[in-house]
Amino acid sequence: MRVEVRLFATLARHRPSTLAGSPFDVTLEETATLTDLVIRLGIPHAKIHLAMVDGRIVLDADLALSDGCRVGLFPPVGGG
Repeated sequence: MRVEVRLFATLARHRPSTLAGSPFDVTLEETATLTDLVIRLGIPHAKIHLAMVDGRIVLDADLALSDGCRVGLFPPVGGG
């Protein structure tokens, strides 16, 4: 299956050929979960503060993904 992924802010460094927030496709096995995607991308789980799938916040990293879904991954954000 194919999913569309967007990495925001500092997570974009895990995909140097793509600008932060720009979409790119990842091909995964049909039974893949959000955790499988994060592992495939080589992002340490602790670096992800928020995940969204098809516009909804995901609290369960074992959520099964489906073909064509859109995933956004966000790091913790600081500032003042």
